[in-house]
Amino acid sequence: MTKFSWKGYWQTTPLMFRRIGDALLGIFSIVSVSSVITEHKDLAVVSLIIGIVGKILTNFFSDNPEPTTPEDQQD
Repeated sequence: MTKFSWKGYWQTTPLMFRRIGDALLGIFSIVSVSSVITEHKDLAVVSLIIGIVGKILTNFFSDNPEPTTPEDQQD
C-alpha cells in the first residue's frame, strides 16, 4: 500500500512515483529552457518551480508493507 507522509521522504520512493517525479522535472525543465530562449521569463520561472516542487512532493510517497502475522511466516 502506498502512503503519503512526512516520514516517507526518507524512505524508498516507489518506482511509479519516481518516474512521475522525474517526468515532471524533465518536462517542466524543457518548458523552462524554451521559455528562456523565447524570452518568456515569467513562464520559465513558474515552470521550473512547478517541476521542482512536483519532484520533491513525489519523494513523500512510500510503500507500507502489509503487517505480517506469525501465521503468514513460513519456516
